[in-house]
Amino acid sequence: MRSRKRFIVFTFMYTAIIIWMSFSIQMLFASRPGAKPWIMDVDETVAIISLILSAVISISLSVFYAWIITNYRRTEIATLKCIGYTNNNVRIIIVGELIWVTMFSFLIVFELLIHIVAFSGYFHYTADSIVDFSPIIRFPPLLITIGLFLIAQVGGILIAYRRVLRLRPIIALRIHK
Repeated sequence: MRSRKRFIVFTFMYTAIIIWMSFSIQMLFASRPGAKPWIMDVDETVAIISLILSAVISISLSVFYAWIITNYRRTEIATLKCIGYTNNNVRIIIVGELIWVTMFSFLIVFELLIHIVAFSGYFHYTADSIVDFSPIIRFPPLLITIGLFLIAQVGGILIAYRRVLRLRPIIALRIHK
């Protein structure tokens, strides 16, 4: 039950950061000279600062999530090592969970964008639509974001791998009072 709650909470946090990072990349594209006007007139330094800040937060969130996974699953990991799992087998489980949360968050963002495009298409082609409902985030910045976000997961993967290597199987045999 705790794993499910943790998964849901971190999925929504990753989703918010993916949207923020994609929005920052979209602002960076819109701030170029000669680019078509966008939602607002954006300064390039604001877009770069927003992108750097979202990247730092995604790296720190990845490291924090990996630390939480390995901390709360210590006895499970130790038990798996007792029954013959190698460090690589356990690492694949932990890395799989990190990547699964990232990809699930990406799918949520992608689904939201599909609905926004459908909504904007409906209202764009109705009679006398004066409001532009074009999607806030385009697809190319979203692809760049998922690449950057997967690269940001490397910090979490390294932390998880280091903690898995240090965990000894004897922890599973301890008696907890």
